[in-house]
Amino acid sequence: MRKIIPSLSKMWLKVINLEQSLFPKLQESIGSLSPKEEKLIKILDFAQIEKFVSSVQITNPPKDREEMARAFVAKQVYNFQTTRELIDRLKIDRTLRLLCGWRYENKIPSEAKFSRVFKEFSQQRIATKAHNVFIENYLSEMLFFYGSIDSTAIELREKSVQIKKEVKPKRRQGRPKKGEEGPPKKPSILQEQENMHSTEEMLSLISTKCDTSIKQNSKGNRHRWTGGKLHLSVVDGDIPITAIYSSASVHDSSLALPLIKESSQKVNYLYDLADAAYDTSIIKDYSKKLNHRPIIDINPKNSKKLKAQIALGKSEKKILKPLGLYNDSDDLHYNQRGSVERVNAYLKDSYGCSKIYYQGAQKVTSVFAFAVLSVCITQSLKLVT
Repeated sequence: MRKIIPSLSKMWLKVINLEQSLFPKLQESIGSLSPKEEKLIKILDFAQIEKFVSSVQITNPPKDREEMARAFVAKQVYNFQTTRELIDRLKIDRTLRLLCGWRYENKIPSEAKFSRVFKEFSQQRIATKAHNVFIENYLSEMLFFYGSIDSTAIELREKSVQIKKEVKPKRRQGRPKKGEEGPPKKPSILQEQENMHSTEEMLSLISTKCDTSIKQNSKGNRHRWTGGKLHLSVVDGDIPITAIYSSASVHDSSLALPLIKESSQKVNYLYDLADAAYDTSIIKDYSKKLNHRPIIDINPKNSKKLKAQIALGKSEKKILKPLGLYNDSDDLHYNQRGSVERVNAYLKDSYGCSKIYYQGAQKVTSVFAFAVLSVCITQSLKLVT
C-alpha cells in the first residue's frame, strides 16, 4: 500500500515545521540565527546522524559520541579543512556549540579525542548509512531523468604506495609460430565485473591505496597528482546518490558498473550520462539491461574514421545551430551531465574537501561521506523550497 503523503510532501512539511515552530523558539532562547546556522539545523534534522552512532560497552561507556557526530557534519557545512579549525570555532561560537550539543566551552573534547572518534565513525560508516536512509525515506519514490557519473582527482598528504610490476614470461620477439599460442591475455576489471551480481564483488577488485596518476583534461593539459579519486553518481538537481573512493591509478570506467548498479537500487532514473572515458560496449549494455538509455560521448581511440566523424558532426552543429535547424535530442540530454561537475565543485569549494589532511582510505572516504551527505540534503531541500 502506497504511503498517503508522498516523499516530497513529507519533506516540505518537515521544512515548514522547522521554519515556523523550531526556528522562532531557538531565536527566543539563543538569539537570531544566521543563514548558515539555519542550513546546519535543517541538515542535522534530516540526517539524524546520532541514530547511527553505536557505542555499546559493558563498562565505562564512551562520551560525547552523538555531539561529535553532529560536529563533524558542521565541519563540512562550515567548510573547515581541519579539526583544529572546528574546535576553535566551537569555543568562540556559542550557537554552533549548542547546536552540536555542548553547553559549556570546557566540555569540548580535545583534538586527539576528535581524531580517535573520527576513526570509530569511519569504521562504523555512519555518514554513508545516514545518506542511504535519507535517500530511502525521501527520494526513492521519485523518478529522475538523468544519472550522471564522473570522477575527480583527490590530492592527499601521503606517500604513494609502490606497486610491484608483474614479471611477464620472456618469449621470442615477433609473431608466434603457426600453431603456437601466446600467453593468455588477462581480462580487464570491467570484463570481470560484467559477470558479477553484487556491488561488493565488483568493488573487491578496486584498489583504494594511495598512488600516483596522470589525467588529461579537455584542453589537452596533463595533471599529475598523488592520492586517489572520488567517483560520483548524481541525479537531477545536483543530488549525489552514490560516492565511491578509489586509488588514483584506477580507470574511471572500472567504477561505472558499481555506480550504475548502486544508484539504480536507490532511485529511479531514465538516462545514464557519461564522458568519453566510459565509452565501452560493456557499460552501454549494462545500462540497457537496467532499462536505462546510455548517452556516452564517443572516444575515437586513435581511429581516423571516428575522429573525422566527430569533426564533421561539430562542423554541422556550428553551421546549423545559428539557423535554428540543429535538433539533436541526445546532445541536449548530454548537456545535463554538468550536474556531476557542479557537485565536484561544491564538495571542494564549499564543503571542506579542497585539502584532505587525513591518511588512509577509510578516513578519507569518511570525510567525503559527511560532505556528500550534506550536499545531498541541501540540494534535495531545493526541490521543495
